[in-house]
Amino acid sequence: MKPMKPTPWLLPEEHAEVVQKLYMFGLIKCSNKRDLALKSGGFTDIYINLREARSNPEAIKFITGLFAIPLQRLGIDRFVEVPDSFSCFAGPLSIMTGLPYLTIREQAKEKGASKGLTIGAYKFSDKVAILDDVITDGASKIVPCKECEKFGLDVESLVVLVDRQQGWEKKLLEAEVFLSVWPGLTLHDVRRELIEAGIMQRCDPKIEAVNPIIVAFDGKSWDEILPLADQLRTTGCIIKVNDLLFNEGIENLLPKLSVYGRIMADLKSYDIPNTIKNTFEHLKACPPWAVTVHASGGAKMIKEACDQLADTDTKVLAVTVLTSFDEASCEEIYNRLPLAEVLKLAEIANRAGAHGFVCSPEESKILKEKYPDKLIVTPGIRSEGSPKNDQERIATPKGAIDNGATNLVIGRQILGAANPVAEVKRILTEELGITL
Repeated sequence: MKPMKPTPWLLPEEHAEVVQKLYMFGLIKCSNKRDLALKSGGFTDIYINLREARSNPEAIKFITGLFAIPLQRLGIDRFVEVPDSFSCFAGPLSIMTGLPYLTIREQAKEKGASKGLTIGAYKFSDKVAILDDVITDGASKIVPCKECEKFGLDVESLVVLVDRQQGWEKKLLEAEVFLSVWPGLTLHDVRRELIEAGIMQRCDPKIEAVNPIIVAFDGKSWDEILPLADQLRTTGCIIKVNDLLFNEGIENLLPKLSVYGRIMADLKSYDIPNTIKNTFEHLKACPPWAVTVHASGGAKMIKEACDQLADTDTKVLAVTVLTSFDEASCEEIYNRLPLAEVLKLAEIANRAGAHGFVCSPEESKILKEKYPDKLIVTPGIRSEGSPKNDQERIATPKGAIDNGATNLVIGRQILGAANPVAEVKRILTEELGITL
């Protein structure tokens, strides 16, 4: 039984006011350098510290009012506060809602009148909610949950203002804690509002301008992508997604993911022009950096894609011959060798108005010479010694750039690295000679 993840109790239209007030109260610190230290180790770009509200009665009043919203909906008998981040709100919240509360420490107090983990009275089978400021990996919530279970309390939910989305589901499952976590908003929501308000940058534009790497987030869920996209945001990489667009919905995913960088919507569309028109309508709400279509769909199809996005900055990239095809595959499918077919498809795409091509590193040089103003995106990029995997026509980052590529698609080498950010910086500085 997996921990539940209900819809956040704050509405999306409330996020901007909440985040801006928390920032104004000094309860949110942010850094575009992603160098803020976390208590659990590592670094982040956003640090939320509600305990500092103690010095600001207005902040206490505002946050107390926020937590009253979920408590009024839950129909509980009392709430449980986890010190010390939530302690300054517990008393005012009890007065505001008319609910009694318990305090459950993470560690027992060995001396004094209030020894043990728990302060306050309770009744067996009371319905309770555990309240805290944020949830990270969930480790600090295990003891309060176990204590409630020991006392026979019925825990309806763990209510937090912010879910930092740092793997609490796994930690709670390992501890056999089956708990519904109900946040007001997520760290992603906070980050989006700070960027949209101009308080933070998505990335330094100068870094984005010189970084040619496209990171392929293939076959991953939103929950898997999010921590990786968070880490890579400051590197200026372009994010390539395909199956996730269908899993999450184009109009849902693109605004969320654009917080973390430019997006290559790798739809590889191939259909009649009218279907392309209908599909590309969904891109207009949040136009990506680029979208792919199969050049073999023909000039009319490609032109329809370009026409639909003519009022945006989105680039239409025509996929020529897949990098997984070897010569035998091309002979079987096209009755041509790869280079001949790539040249034929590129000619069709250029005539239809495509902004660039997706091809293997083996064809990039001749395409760049023939079409110098076009983007040349090359998948199958591997540093020297990296596994070939399912690609046939591959190159190193420097080899691809030297052969005319403008952008390099790299997936497993970066995402599978112990430190994806360090790997991106290594490729840029050591292999491509790019100064950040």
